Amino acid sequence: MGRGFGVLAAVCAGAVLLAGCGEESGSATGTGTPSSGGSPSTAEEYAEATRKEHDRAWPGIARKCRDVRPEPTAGAEGEEGVPENPKYGENNAYKQTTDVTPDELCRGEAHAARIAAALEDAAPADLRDEERTRRLFEDLGYGPDTVSARQNDAALVWWDVMVAGAGPCISGNTDPAAGIDVHGVYMEGGCTEPVGGH
Repeated sequence: MGRGFGVLAAVCAGAVLLAGCGEESGSATGTGTPSSGGSPSTAEEYAEATRKEHDRAWPGIARKCRDVRPEPTAGAEGEEGVPENPKYGENNAYKQTTDVTPDELCRGEAHAARIAAALEDAAPADLRDEERTRRLFEDLGYGPDTVSARQNDAALVWWDVMVAGAGPCISGNTDPAAGIDVHGVYMEGGCTEPVGGH
């Protein structure tokens, strides 16, 4: 009998533990971090954790963007660049990107300035070769899994960088005079503009 009671007690204890699962989140503790000290459990906690990781890795950029609000501002959607033909938007939906918050834009523009300075100082041969361009980004601290580079012609390399925790993508080419674009991730995924739609 004692053994049957022990099994029943274990089952009941398990049921009580399961019933309590999911009731307390990290935000309920007021710390903004998961209550268990483990992995973030919500999108907001994950975004905050990656932003903090970014800011530890890039303290100068963190200081510059410290006072910029991370929340999106009430935007003026569709005010500029509205195509006359409604089919244009439908046919080019694959080029749409996610929104970028003011906080992410600040970090992205700070990274873009670092990259622009490095491109201006780089040896001309480094700007014409895809592999040398990748190494230039790695020397700046951007990991190989976050950089995409593709040879355009014999004299130009197009590149994209996704800085973890910064939010946006940073894209451009190795012409130091060319602009660098800070933008959201493409709806189809990644920082490289898709070449064709569905």
